[in-house]
Amino acid sequence: MASIKTPLVSIVIPCYNGASTILDAVQSVLDQSYKNIEIVVVDDGSTDNSRIIVEKIILSDPKVSLYTQENRGLSAARNFGLRQVKGEYVVFLDADDKLKGTYLSLALAYYLENPNTTIVYSNMELFERETGLFPLDAFEIKSFLRQNCIPAFAMVRVKQIRAIGGFDESVTLCEDWECWMHLLKVFGGSVHRIEEAQYFYRKRITNDSILDRYKENTEKLKKVRIYVFSKHQELYDEHGMGLEGFFQMEEKLKKLTKKYYNTWYRRYFYKWFKPRKYSSIYIK
Repeated sequence: MASIKTPLVSIVIPCYNGASTILDAVQSVLDQSYKNIEIVVVDDGSTDNSRIIVEKIILSDPKVSLYTQENRGLSAARNFGLRQVKGEYVVFLDADDKLKGTYLSLALAYYLENPNTTIVYSNMELFERETGLFPLDAFEIKSFLRQNCIPAFAMVRVKQIRAIGGFDESVTLCEDWECWMHLLKVFGGSVHRIEEAQYFYRKRITNDSILDRYKENTEKLKKVRIYVFSKHQELYDEHGMGLEGFFQMEEKLKKLTKKYYNTWYRRYFYKWFKPRKYSSIYIK
């Protein structure tokens, strides 16, 4: 049985056709300095040999478990994993990314020292096609209500995220933003960013495909923002914000994109329009 100072931390890894990267993702968790962990891999209907690779890992390490479901997308896979975990805290890791070895220990230490904390996250670092620090904004509630700064790999309490029903499966763009907003609306509390990058994001996008799809994503993002605003309007009202702010931000992004499309600034637009790894981008 875990002690109060060493609670079980669960890591949920949704996987769809991740045969080339899933081993690295799992190994990055097994290599954590904090050892009281469980790893729940959810195979989301893969057609490659992802399951076989994970099954081999399980033979040598009982901390890893594997569940399968028909392909239902990222949010559904995360929620499926969330229903299986036994830990007190949970982190969601994408199957083609990696955690730095100190992430769990640093995030958990902050929780234990600051019990009013609801969410802990860190800056991240790019690897593979591009490398280097990818800074994320420090949390400020009004900025957050306009644009997400909390990544999907944030650590949260299992009881709290289960209480809100996990990720909204009707949203497949910015679904993590909606989830964190829901947590803060219901539970309040503080948000902490670890300054040192603790997450390695695999950059494999070619031909600036995110920016090439900017117009398409912009229209979908507007729908998501309206949906999020209507679902959590009381939180916006509490901070004196209205729907108009969404569209002001949208116009600002359009102007910045046109101005800086061919400069190094484009990598910062990547933060705003990071695509889902394997699910389509739409809102039902």
